[in-house]
Amino acid sequence: AKARDAADAAAANFGQSAENKAAGKTRRVADKCPFCNFMLAGPCGTLYEDWDDCVHPAKTAGRDFVTICQPFSVALFTCIQQHPEYYDEVRTGEAPRPFPRRDTPRPPPP
Repeated sequence: AKARDAADAAAANFGQSAENKAAGKTRRVADKCPFCNFMLAGPCGTLYEDWDDCVHPAKTAGRDFVTICQPFSVALFTCIQQHPEYYDEVRTGEAPRPFPRRDTPRPPPP
């Protein structure tokens, strides 16, 4: 809960507004980023989107995104560790299966 509060504070400064998120308006489209589509299609997709919504504007503003977005990074990393059935290929450096598009149902784990 404490990390989420800090993450929300960071998002208020370096991400899209809560109002835009609630309205379903996303800041960036991931169609041209296969890795982004893979991350967004997984069980940690919302956390990845939150992380990206913090990192991208912070980097653009020339701010220390590592420190500012740390709560998002920790939450995302924790989620990735909790879902090895989906993320192990990326975490271990194995050749991944083709990245799904966000609107494509995720294939079952091997």
